[in-house]
Amino acid sequence: MVNRVQFHFVLILFIYMMIGCAYSVEESNHRVMIPPALKDLGKDYKLRIVYFVPSDKQIKRSYKKKSEVLMRVVSDVYTKELKANGFDTDGLDFEFDDKGALLVHLVKGKRKSKFYMGDPVDLDHLLNSQQQEIWEQTGFSRNRPTLVFSEAGSVAEARPMPQVYSGLACVSADALSDEVTALSIVDHIGRLIQSDKFTKDQSQVSQTTNGVIIHEIGHIFGMLHDTADSRYIMMRGYDNLGKMFNSKFARQRPVRFSKAHARIASFSRFLNESFDVSDDEPPSVKRFEIVSPLEEGDQSIKVSIAITDNKGLGSLIVMQRGGGQIDALTGDFETKEAKIINNKFSLKSPRPLVSGQPVILIMNCMDVNGNLTQSVIRTKVNPKKN
Repeated sequence: MVNRVQFHFVLILFIYMMIGCAYSVEESNHRVMIPPALKDLGKDYKLRIVYFVPSDKQIKRSYKKKSEVLMRVVSDVYTKELKANGFDTDGLDFEFDDKGALLVHLVKGKRKSKFYMGDPVDLDHLLNSQQQEIWEQTGFSRNRPTLVFSEAGSVAEARPMPQVYSGLACVSADALSDEVTALSIVDHIGRLIQSDKFTKDQSQVSQTTNGVIIHEIGHIFGMLHDTADSRYIMMRGYDNLGKMFNSKFARQRPVRFSKAHARIASFSRFLNESFDVSDDEPPSVKRFEIVSPLEEGDQSIKVSIAITDNKGLGSLIVMQRGGGQIDALTGDFETKEAKIINNKFSLKSPRPLVSGQPVILIMNCMDVNGNLTQSVIRTKVNPKKN
């Protein structure tokens, strides 16, 4: 027989879950922070969830429940991290069915998994072939960036489609397996923080897998890689995702978005709460070039940037790629909603450049109404002059 105290606790827990509030439970000497339930925020710009199953693969049981568990974590991280960086948001919105449950589109592929992956593996083909069939079965994805749990193979890749406020993030459907994701949010958070029921290895695979989803979705919102800080989600900070839900560590933000990435995401129509929907004109890049040739030993890269926007620029970031696994965010510029930027800037390379090293500079610029433009420079480092 359940006593009154036990019944009262269960009732309170149930109410918290129904109204979508975050709550916490005790775990030994700390509190476990449980993400709130998902709810329809009524936005016109929503994240679409797809489970893609090629013809030679089996459908996983409980894929809907596990998708919902994973999205509770994803949504909670975005909301918390944007607010921690000083940007107000109601959070991510999703598609829901008639009963108010998270809508997960089951798309049965026409071909076997090898066709989608390619031989050898071709990531562009993987994304393109899946996307076409997804559109055929769910409709065109304008205003609906799509997260795909794919049974085609192990992959983590994303690309934005800024012209239609969309994009495709593809991750392995292994995320929906019993070894990675629990059926309840309480048990799943237990996996992430490595409660007594789970081993270190079990916890790690869940943290990394759930974190990769957050990371790949970030690319759709204009984020780039950034190796400057091991805590960054757009590096590999997500390997420690569980600490975000453990009261012993959460206040120190051991896993985080950088200010630069939180800023650009905050102007995205999926996280911004105030924008001009009639503005569909992206920033116009008039000039993005290196001022002088790069030489061996240089650690400063001078660039000339000229960009205009009809309503105002929201965020401008630059990433350096090339040589020694460098994917560092070297530029984050306060645009102050200016309509014109025309200036020279100095980007600091994370380490001295080496002769012959390829250098790629990727610039993402988002305006105040969530229109994204990308521009790329490709060059290499010259030998040092005598």
